[in-house]
Amino acid sequence: MSSEATESHRDRQVLANLIRIVEPDEAARLSGALLVEFGSIGRMLGESEAALHRVLGKKRTVVKLLKASEEFMLARLREDLPRKLISATDRNLVKYLQARMGARSTERMRILFLDSSHHLLCEQEFGEGSPHRVYIQPRTILKRALELDASGLILVHNHPGGNLSPSTSDIEFTVSIHSLCLELDISLLDHIIIANNRWTSFRKLKII
Repeated sequence: MSSEATESHRDRQVLANLIRIVEPDEAARLSGALLVEFGSIGRMLGESEAALHRVLGKKRTVVKLLKASEEFMLARLREDLPRKLISATDRNLVKYLQARMGARSTERMRILFLDSSHHLLCEQEFGEGSPHRVYIQPRTILKRALELDASGLILVHNHPGGNLSPSTSDIEFTVSIHSLCLELDISLLDHIIIANNRWTSFRKLKII
């Protein structure tokens, strides 16, 4: 058995064991259907309740269990975030962002708002786009930053297709928001791109 087949079999067993808590008689069938549809546990957990219902039908208890499992996993990863975000590319921060955004099937933009000591004030998702693009007005983000009295921002968005390279629109958006940040004395610390289990950033690429 290949390593890929072994991993797929393991994922199916893990998922079936979880579903068996609420659907003991149909756990194997439901886990198989979910993995056929979404390809992996990570991508499945990243889907909306509506998408899960399309596969599971009226199995509301299973859907609730899966979404609760996702929230539990993310809460555990949040515990490892540094009290002070010294670096926008802190290993635990990137791990958390990959878990939250890496398996999403559509592009999403998430903003981390920081105070003057780089403590995390708030994280907020600002929109969901298509598999290839998400569009947010920069002024919407800056308005929220002013409401929070934030001194720094970290932009994060995902590339569902797996391509780490920033698009032309990614660069134009970042340049625009960077210019607005300078006017308001807010630091744009970085713009991180998540693509499945890989990542890069505009600072790393020396774009900003």
